[in-house]
Amino acid sequence: MTGKFRSASNEELSSLGKACPALSHWFSSALGEEILSQQLALAQPLVEGFFGYHLLQASVAQSVDFAATSRINHRFRLGAALEQGGAAIVEFEQLPLPSDSIDVVLLHHLLDFSAHPHQILREAARVLIPGGHLLLIGFNPFSLLGLSRFLFSRGAYQRGNQLRAARIADWMNLLDLQAERVDRGFFRLPLQQRELLSRTAWMERFGSRLHLPWGGFYIIVARKEVARVRAIKIDWRAERKPALVATPSSPRVAARGKHQKR
Repeated sequence: MTGKFRSASNEELSSLGKACPALSHWFSSALGEEILSQQLALAQPLVEGFFGYHLLQASVAQSVDFAATSRINHRFRLGAALEQGGAAIVEFEQLPLPSDSIDVVLLHHLLDFSAHPHQILREAARVLIPGGHLLLIGFNPFSLLGLSRFLFSRGAYQRGNQLRAARIADWMNLLDLQAERVDRGFFRLPLQQRELLSRTAWMERFGSRLHLPWGGFYIIVARKEVARVRAIKIDWRAERKPALVATPSSPRVAARGKHQKR
């Protein structure tokens, strides 16, 4: 890896870096822990199927490891704030990594809370090797969890960009990323009481069984597809093409030529 890593003060932090402390605190709440546990349950089996040499993980939460079950030996984490830990604090809109160098990139809600979500996705696509995988987790605005921002006080998770999975998939297509699958989770009411959350577990089973589109979060798995140019060999020793012979442009012209010869 090349590039310089640097630490940043609070004044220099991006909008993503400033949002991370409040989001880490929210993910430690009853609602946040339930959503995080479901995300881990869905994402970790997918991560187990990825192969390669280098895995980059980035999350807005502090204590979460989606790559714990990965078979890739070199796994590292980058953060946008000091509270997140990781190998270094970076600007995800301009990653200090060479192009085509990472086999797997895991982005946990980074696009939801960045002022430049498309640029973060562009950088993730840039550092991925051809054939590499991107696993992206985001909040679904068209869900009970997303609609709660109109009914309750705006918590840390409700201040995001509200990006639809279909919109993210469109961005991916422009960046040579082909979305292979989309999974969704958390279909129950966004309640902070653990007892009430447990009572609505039937909504989770119902939504998962029917693959309903209004889960509180989505997980997109995409593969970097880059068109390869195939070299075409020309055999210059092949036989010469037949010489061009002039032919009449129409039967009328041909007939006139025969009449003149007579």
